Amino acid sequence: MKKIIEGALFGVAVGDALGVPVEFKSRRRIAKDPVTGMRGYGTYDQSPGTWSDDSSLTFCLAEALTSEFDLHTIGQNFVRWYRENFWTPHGEVFDIGITTATAIGNLEGGQEPHKAGPTDEYSNGNGSLMRILPLLFYIRNKPLPERFSITHQVSSITHGHIRSAIACFYYLEFARHLLDGKSKFEAYQCLRDELPAQL
Repeated sequence: MKKIIEGALFGVAVGDALGVPVEFKSRRRIAKDPVTGMRGYGTYDQSPGTWSDDSSLTFCLAEALTSEFDLHTIGQNFVRWYRENFWTPHGEVFDIGITTATAIGNLEGGQEPHKAGPTDEYSNGNGSLMRILPLLFYIRNKPLPERFSITHQVSSITHGHIRSAIACFYYLEFARHLLDGKSKFEAYQCLRDELPAQL
């Protein structure tokens, strides 16, 4: 399992680093100059191989999960990332989403972690989805309702809207089926069969 977890974390970081230079570019523009390897600079003027907040917050979550599951520890790791450059590639935070910044301010103000993420529709981005993968290895053998409840709580540290939680849950369930040896097509069919009745 250790190798699988390492592969998941490296996969997040590599995919993230490939995307950093072209973030916010249109599909049309990327189609004219497709990403075929590591490149640098671009959107954030970062060197090749630099990961973003996506990976940093993924690593913060993964580290928190190496000990007892605790939402406060996860939340404090997110605060450390923003304030102390924890798990950044070059010792500085160069990007943060508005919703995540608001949630970190709420955490610093003493808000309970599962209530820190804004819940309004306009705060419903992908900021929790981008960092949620390590949670798979904690929840994978738990009953479905518990898997959803935990996913919702961890998503809500930064993104409290229910759509964000559902997106995270579908992603983790898809990954869980892949981890169990199913093909991506089988995993998709399992999601169609299992989840609508449960959510």
